[in-house]
Amino acid sequence: MQKQQFFSVLTGFAGLGVLWIVLLIATKKHPWALAIGEDGRPSTSKLQMLMWTAAVVFAFLAIFQIRYSAGFTDQLPDVPTNLLIAMGISVTTAVAAKSIAVNSSNGTSAPNNAPAPAPPPPAAQVAAVPAGNAPAVANPPAPVASATPAPSKSGIFAGDDGNPDLGKVQLMLWTLIAVGIFLSQVWFAIAHPTCPPAGGPCTQSLDALKLPDIGTTLMILMGLGHGAYIGKKIAES
Repeated sequence: MQKQQFFSVLTGFAGLGVLWIVLLIATKKHPWALAIGEDGRPSTSKLQMLMWTAAVVFAFLAIFQIRYSAGFTDQLPDVPTNLLIAMGISVTTAVAAKSIAVNSSNGTSAPNNAPAPAPPPPAAQVAAVPAGNAPAVANPPAPVASATPAPSKSGIFAGDDGNPDLGKVQLMLWTLIAVGIFLSQVWFAIAHPTCPPAGGPCTQSLDALKLPDIGTTLMILMGLGHGAYIGKKIAES
């Protein structure tokens, strides 16, 4: 690995390290806590957003270092449109999943609209009844114990019952594929900063170096996975 490539990768990992430390100080928890859902279990939607955040932070800083070392200090690396859309989908999915979970929790914790018990008869009416003909007083109904919901067994790939969830598997599958392809393109850009992706002659200027884009087909597949996940969340709530 050349010196320029080494410092580029080092800058990317240093940015992730700083982000890790800031989160640790701000939350006083392990940064993994960012991927924990409302039920205290690992959240699929939060994990995929955390993965995209870490990947883009690493890529942005690594490519910025290459451009900066070459003297292009006046502009930041461009972020392609499809990458912005993919990150927007990731954030939207996490926010929608949290909103659905909060609304569902509020709905289950709301008291039942049970009819109010009949008020006792006035004292004057009770006193007017002869002692020998006193009506029998029925025992008050026993309070109905509220059912305690079973603890959630959900996970990154599992539903609340602990079984594999197809919506979560699909979401994480496309997320892993998209992030993996993105990082491979980032590595190619770091290894060959002046070469075009098609493998042609190295005539590209470092001024044009930017974050890799995500293919439209992959972005659509990833969007379908996110849509299926949110749709299942809405149906279950």
